[in-house]
Amino acid sequence: MAAWAGGEAGLEAAGVPVDAPGVIVTDSGPSALDQVRTLLASHRVWERFTSGV
Repeated sequence: MAAWAGGEAGLEAAGVPVDAPGVIVTDSGPSALDQVRTLLASHRVWERFTSGV
């Protein structure tokens, strides 16, 4: 998920923590897109999941 230009308020209103792994908050759409591409290249944000083992 990504937000910019004040969009973090929408994430917070939806209950999405803006500091969660895989959530991007930046100042512009192009910056958000670059960061989302980087995250997509890794396929998953493993930090979101706790180990059950």
